[in-house]
Amino acid sequence: MPNSLLTQHLRSILILRDLDERSIQGISHFFETKTYVAGELILTENDDSHHVLAMCNGMARVTYTGSQSKQILIRDILQGELFGDWAAIDNLPRSANVQALTDCCVGFISQQHFLTLLNHNPQVALRQMQQLTGHLRHMNVRMSDLITLKANQRIHRVLLELANPSPDGLLLQDAPSHQEIAMRASTQREVVARELSKLQGLGLLVKQKSSYLIPNPEKLSLLGRDTEQPQ
Repeated sequence: MPNSLLTQHLRSILILRDLDERSIQGISHFFETKTYVAGELILTENDDSHHVLAMCNGMARVTYTGSQSKQILIRDILQGELFGDWAAIDNLPRSANVQALTDCCVGFISQQHFLTLLNHNPQVALRQMQQLTGHLRHMNVRMSDLITLKANQRIHRVLLELANPSPDGLLLQDAPSHQEIAMRASTQREVVARELSKLQGLGLLVKQKSSYLIPNPEKLSLLGRDTEQPQ
């Protein structure tokens, strides 16, 4: 890979954003890059590798295999984010699967070089801790939702989080599949299908070709607080 392109990829990694040009050039020989096509596995649960990865371009999804082989969505990895660093820190096997959602360019650094990078660059170490803390806070919110919110409320929250402002309310431009919503809401696809049908009957969700419109987001966010039990 041309050095200029590798430098560009390194500059896209969030934990490296405080490094000057000389420092970026100094660590460039630690990194290698690899491309993945959409749908390809990048990391596999229980694998005993310990290198660290960074999403230079594209997006991937982290999932965990729960009981009865159910795939539980942990988070989506966006451009610039680090992943696989837990195994490098605690030296344990991988705790989740990572699959490319789009075509991706991924940067690799060995466990030894990653730990050296942190030891010699306090600002990089701080950025890495901030990223870890952000992921833990996100997981805490998801756990709290699972415990305190009913299944239909979790579905409503997913719809609201995925939608963007439009003149008529909130719009999900590319309507997610029932399975996608079910994974995000930690429930079953059949529950999602029933709830979306109910919302359309109430006029709180309007199907528009490949999109969904939420005409009254505030009403949707308040709906269902006293009905159904968590599923």
